[in-house]
Amino acid sequence: MKSIFPLLFCAMTLITQAGTAEAQDAGGPMQIIVATPQQLSITESASKTVGVSQVGGQSAKVLYGDPTKPGLYTVLLHLEPHKRIMPLSHPDSRFVTVLSGTFYVGFGDTYNEAKLNRLPAGGIYTEPANANHFGETRDEPTLVAITGYGPSGTSYANPADAPGAVTK
Repeated sequence: MKSIFPLLFCAMTLITQAGTAEAQDAGGPMQIIVATPQQLSITESASKTVGVSQVGGQSAKVLYGDPTKPGLYTVLLHLEPHKRIMPLSHPDSRFVTVLSGTFYVGFGDTYNEAKLNRLPAGGIYTEPANANHFGETRDEPTLVAITGYGPSGTSYANPADAPGAVTK
């Protein structure tokens, strides 16, 4: 029998932590969101979302909290097919659930395809604070939910790998 923990965590994340930063900041009640991955619309560019890789071909939506401030947050991240994220880390520990598609993740200071772990929908992994990790998508788009306790940020193991880095 397969473990249902990943799917339960996914549901818990979407139902109990879903809301908007505005509602939390205003002290208002958390919004209720019940949705399948197919019903979620993630259209905002990830370029302004703190705590994600900023690789082109990503879109993100903050469901709860504010990753720039102390406190719990959840971000939905949509990655297009054939996207590679070079080794990076975050100052906060995070829990990631693959909601749809397949994500490949590995850990270390340099990208190494042999270290990639295949995670289909329902797969989970953790990102301990300051642990370099890397990932990629292959032939399908992928949607992941990232939950952490901010403030967050992103530091590339090799600064030249950061999107928008100027190389000489």
